[in-house]
Amino acid sequence: MGFSNIVSYLSRPMNRRSCLLTMVFLGWVGLLGPLAARPLPPIGAEAHPFPDTTDRIVVFSDQLPSAASLSQAQWRFIADHYAGTQKETRSWAETIRRLNPHFIVLHYQLAVGAGTAAFLDGERWTNDFDYIKQHPNWFLRTADGSPISQNVYHWDVMNILFRNGKPVSGWPPYWVETALKRLRDNEDDGVFADSYTQDILMNQVNPPFVWFSNVEACKQNWIPNLNLYGAYCCKALHDQPEHFYYLPNLGGLVNAWDTTNYAVGDGGMNEGFALAGPENYYAPSDWQLQMNRLLALIRADKVVICQSYIRDSDYDARWFVIGSYLLIKGRHTFINMFDTSTLSWYPEYTVPLGAPLSEPARTISANWDAAWGVYRRDFTRGMVLVNPGTRPVRIDLGRTEYLIEARGGGPVPASGMPTGKLVRRPVSAVTIPAHSARIFLKG
Repeated sequence: MGFSNIVSYLSRPMNRRSCLLTMVFLGWVGLLGPLAARPLPPIGAEAHPFPDTTDRIVVFSDQLPSAASLSQAQWRFIADHYAGTQKETRSWAETIRRLNPHFIVLHYQLAVGAGTAAFLDGERWTNDFDYIKQHPNWFLRTADGSPISQNVYHWDVMNILFRNGKPVSGWPPYWVETALKRLRDNEDDGVFADSYTQDILMNQVNPPFVWFSNVEACKQNWIPNLNLYGAYCCKALHDQPEHFYYLPNLGGLVNAWDTTNYAVGDGGMNEGFALAGPENYYAPSDWQLQMNRLLALIRADKVVICQSYIRDSDYDARWFVIGSYLLIKGRHTFINMFDTSTLSWYPEYTVPLGAPLSEPARTISANWDAAWGVYRRDFTRGMVLVNPGTRPVRIDLGRTEYLIEARGGGPVPASGMPTGKLVRRPVSAVTIPAHSARIFLKG
């Protein structure tokens, strides 16, 4: 349903898109500043709206540092520069919302698994796996009755199967029940449902199971049930007075045979956005597939969080992430890249391009500039050029443009003053390395 799910507004429901348009009308002050005319609901009484990202780069961070490790200046920096985060205690959420009442905090919960890892409930890191083990039919099992475990992260795959539109086990209702309790205990806005798609399971379970080793078996058995399960969880969260978000981890989105309904919730996270990891690039066709799947979500006004793992020293990779993000960015498209610290900031986030001159395309091929051999999108104050290929591209711009270059960036120190800056230099030609991008501002 995305932003068409209802949001409580006074005593009368209003869809989130209308609510967001109303907020724009009332006036959004500063980067993430307060609304001028609408009183804020009590914390925990309504999911906070995601801000509009149309004319700016907006960061939604993965789990930020604990309260004990943050200086007052870092608290202020987080409040002023990030739209939200996940996996934080209730007191952490209360602290940040005293500085920025609009700050979004998501609860972290495995989507289709359960294990011994701790999760947050209010102020406590706790675990309920001993209780879950008392319900053997909640687990997905092989023909001989063995539970199926994810190899790397060591959690068990749960029975999410449906028959005649209803769950066959008590696991889906239990997932919803516990998620709702933790959401309210944590004063969160929604659930980040991690490890949702098949790419965390295919050829990664023990004992081997045909649904997760054979493509056709996965498509015929697991994915249809996953789609029903995701819709069930999403509806349960939307039906609450708070209208909680359901945001699955959508994985890399580069598996061509995957028939998962990525639009089942309010959007989600693309983990491995633009690149799989430091110096680990997708084939151009896979990059295109990822961009196209994200564009479908963005055009449906879903919340999309683009998360990339980089090296702070790799400026070309950083530009590639930012450039790919700018090519597809819509009204609720967020970015997050980092190396050693989730509390990182890069000067590229502040590029003043303004609003795009066109809506997000139906497919990324619409952004292809055949004359220059790169993908291009124009903005009110400049343009972005992206080269996802394996060879550098030399371009004669035919006029003078101001190339934007980054210096520094990375973890935000205790002073709350990020390192790094942007510099401009006039150019009439440019070489864009493989797997990189360049941004130009008008003179």
